[in-house]
Amino acid sequence: MRTCLCLALLLITPSSLLAVDLRCQGDLMTPGTIMAKVTAKCGPPLTEREVGEVSYLNERRRELRKFTVYELTYAVPGGFYVLTFEGGVLKKTEYVPQ
Repeated sequence: MRTCLCLALLLITPSSLLAVDLRCQGDLMTPGTIMAKVTAKCGPPLTEREVGEVSYLNERRRELRKFTVYELTYAVPGGFYVLTFEGGVLKKTEYVPQ
């Protein structure tokens, strides 16, 4: 019964919830990695695009900081990694299978 329950939970868990990080030259590119390190280790991306801005507010609801958001895409065997940066810092990594 316990095995069936575990298997059922695995089947209904969306694959997007699984952590995926890009590995370049032996290093994992995890959230918090700066863009300069990613491009130094992984090389130039297949695509790089500015996708918007994000603002963070202080406790008085006044704009504290505004960051540009970039997406870098890297091709790997079997798919692509899309890395999202805010202010030059990696925030999210997504793997998109082909």
